[in-house]
Amino acid sequence: MKLRRTLGFSRRALLQFRHDRRTFAFVLIMPLLMILIFGYTFGGDVKNIAVEIVNQDTGLPPGTSTLLPQGLFLAKNITKNFDRNTLSLHENTNIDDARQKVHDGKAWAAIIFPANFTQNFLTTLTTQPGTAHPKVEIYLDASNPTISAAVIKTISHTIQITLKELTTTLNKTQIEMPITIEQTYAYGGSDTRFIDYFAPGVISFAIMMVTTMITIILFVNERRNGTLQRLLVSPASESEIVAGYALAFAVIGVFQSIVVLVAAILLFNITIIGNIFLALVVILLLAFGHQGLGILLSAAAKNEMQAVQFIPLILFPSILLAGLFWPIESIPSYLQPLSYIIPLRYGIDAERSIMLRGWGIGEIWVDILVLILFALFTLSASVLLLKRKN
Repeated sequence: MKLRRTLGFSRRALLQFRHDRRTFAFVLIMPLLMILIFGYTFGGDVKNIAVEIVNQDTGLPPGTSTLLPQGLFLAKNITKNFDRNTLSLHENTNIDDARQKVHDGKAWAAIIFPANFTQNFLTTLTTQPGTAHPKVEIYLDASNPTISAAVIKTISHTIQITLKELTTTLNKTQIEMPITIEQTYAYGGSDTRFIDYFAPGVISFAIMMVTTMITIILFVNERRNGTLQRLLVSPASESEIVAGYALAFAVIGVFQSIVVLVAAILLFNITIIGNIFLALVVILLLAFGHQGLGILLSAAAKNEMQAVQFIPLILFPSILLAGLFWPIESIPSYLQPLSYIIPLRYGIDAERSIMLRGWGIGEIWVDILVLILFALFTLSASVLLLKRKN
């Protein structure tokens, strides 16, 4: 091996970047973009969890008890100590309405303090052991285990802080002042696993990634080989070409989804509550939209190398901002609005709502509408692009 020849090949490879500045910029900028996105989104604490709070506790007015002459409103004290960065509290006076908001997906939990909460608490301090403990009810949407765990942890921690504040006043230890947290579930339960939450997102992500990637590379390759030009001068219209490709990738997407679903059911025993055929419709819409996106992006690539550059630009924002691995509530608030422009977010949200909550079209119509509009836009733009090339 001669060093001169080796250096010659190295020089030749580096000179290619001189004539392809976009690739050179991609090589330098993409790692920086990845570390920035991962750094700002990965592993963040869950924040701004929408929670309904119903406080019916009548409390203990001042002067009505020798034990607490200054009075006590225990539910109010607990509410005051909640971490407002973690929980976004909305006060509600109606228990049924608060539960309905959780059921409708407008809140993740409802915290309910009964009317005799403070009185029951004081009763446990003055009577014999074995008296029923005061209860706080949490009505949970446990379809997202990460969020439900954060809610329960925050409530438990807040109760402990509040009881600690009372230890000096009551001359009691926290162990002697128990409060029971009673959990009921709108969706999911204590046995809901991360794989149940994760599987619908993986299915949506797999369809998005494979459809976009193959479409970009396929169209660049066919344009370079002249196949696309021959199709454009054939009697077939541009809309027929796009529709044909869209149907082909939709079929592939359905088979992919079936394979993933069967594997997830057989190997991991995932939970599927809703209509599986509606879930497949969502997958089809996601495949249609990203197939059109792939055609549009392929127009800006001259070769396969440039085509591959578009994949990370779609891949990483979708992974990090669409709620695939962790809740959108854990993303910094100034980045959360970006998730609304990522179609994968709506696909994942719809799939999870169908599979974990058992929702139908009436509940996920917004997600479906967005996916339909996305598919119509990208496919229509693809037809116009092919007409322009023709």
